[in-house]
Amino acid sequence: MTKSNPIIIALSGPSSSGKTTIASSLHNLFKDSILIHLDDFYRPEDQIPIDEIKNEQNWDCPEAVDFEKFTRYIEDIKENGIPNSSKHQPESLEGDVELKLSSADIDHFKQQIDTKLNTIREESNEPREIIFVEGFMLYHDPKIISLFDIKLFYFASFKVLKSRRESRKYNTDVGVWVDPPHYFQDIVWPEYEKYHKYLFENQDVNHTLNEYAKNELVITSYKNDEKSSLRELVDWTMNQILPRL
Repeated sequence: MTKSNPIIIALSGPSSSGKTTIASSLHNLFKDSILIHLDDFYRPEDQIPIDEIKNEQNWDCPEAVDFEKFTRYIEDIKENGIPNSSKHQPESLEGDVELKLSSADIDHFKQQIDTKLNTIREESNEPREIIFVEGFMLYHDPKIISLFDIKLFYFASFKVLKSRRESRKYNTDVGVWVDPPHYFQDIVWPEYEKYHKYLFENQDVNHTLNEYAKNELVITSYKNDEKSSLRELVDWTMNQILPRL
């Protein structure tokens, strides 16, 4: 086994909320960290549920993901840490994400990280394995939420998410998925709303997180609208993570 005492940091939110870009940025900034994508636990394409009304594959519901496999994997990490061999990690369909920060920003964030980690090493002989987990359905079920030590949630308006989503395509186990016409408004947004409204004031996903989400589930959130820069997102995220390592 490698380092023990893992801390598991979840970054979740609707499709196109920025969670993958932020998680990948943090993974690049935190040396020796691990990045896990929920998308790598999708069921095979021929097992993805069909929406009965739209007669389209529904990649955005919990049933599209093998959560039993995902839960076993995270629980094993919590108990045993990350194995040395990469064969124990799921083969990722996610491509490498370039760190789109200026050299000055990279130096700034790495200095913050080094200062914090050096302090931890001085205070404790137990190193910390830092594990980032990103995915669109990490918070649909409190049982899944309980797997994580730090829980961050990124969201945006329907308009902003729709605009971002329509410019994207996704790798699957058999090829590339491109959204059919109206897929975002017919399936992506309704599924997000259905499984996340319990976290919001008045069950309105355009509002803010409610007291249950903030105080009992201990989720902190950031509204990633069209004005947010990657530096701002990473800076906010670092401020949530570093004090809690």
